[in-house]
Amino acid sequence: MANRLDGKIAIVTGAGAGMGKATTFAYLEEHCKVVAMDNKKDRLEALEKEVEEKGFSDNLVTFTGDITVNADCDKAVDIAVSTYGSLNVLTHFAGVMDYFATGEEVLDEDWDYVIANNLTGTMKISRACLKYFLPNEIKASMILVTSNGAIQGSTSGVAYIASKGGAQSLAQCLAFEYGRNGIRVNTIQPGPYMTAICMDPAWGPKAMQNKGAAIHRGSGYNKSGRDWILSGDWVTDQYVSADAKHIAGGAVYLASDESAFMNSAVLRIDGGICLG
Repeated sequence: MANRLDGKIAIVTGAGAGMGKATTFAYLEEHCKVVAMDNKKDRLEALEKEVEEKGFSDNLVTFTGDITVNADCDKAVDIAVSTYGSLNVLTHFAGVMDYFATGEEVLDEDWDYVIANNLTGTMKISRACLKYFLPNEIKASMILVTSNGAIQGSTSGVAYIASKGGAQSLAQCLAFEYGRNGIRVNTIQPGPYMTAICMDPAWGPKAMQNKGAAIHRGSGYNKSGRDWILSGDWVTDQYVSADAKHIAGGAVYLASDESAFMNSAVLRIDGGICLG
């Protein structure tokens, strides 16, 4: 089906890599206009080049900004409106991982950093969009990407789990508050995914220093679900990893009018690893 997002204008955060990048391309292929937001300029420059090669440049504008900064969140909305005349979709991927620290060993600075990005940042970019949607009576779709960590306390360290659980509750609250205004708020819960953060050479050694790594890493899922899913074609070295295209497909559906009757719903895209 083509043109599923014709007439949609979206902000995609975390658009420079991974699931955000895959979703940006999926949106462009469905004729959505996109403001691609990321806090790393080099990633956005690479994205622009790839988009140009595919012939989608007319429907993309990039913005180097930080979701923890109110002015940057407001600026992303301003760019969408000034460039494309409106805004009716927020797809929020930007986030950070913790270092598998347990409750007894988590450092204040790591807790504050993760909460600021994954929970407070989610609130700030959502608020910036709502401040445009509401006075302009925009019927909108807000897609907040949380994690199966929002429901599985054993999939990462304490800071990450708390932040994603909070973001999931935030989405539910917003769905209740603004569904009557025609603003739908749904979430995607990815399963294990090799993000750019996990592939950062500086991340692994620090994560492995915490005792939480032995408790959580590679074992924090429903056992029957894990044993079943390990037979899948996407498994590499016994690590279950989602493919960004599967996440992007869900994001297209939630942004489209096909999901018009969905509000406060969760798309868990994890290959079944959280079965049970």
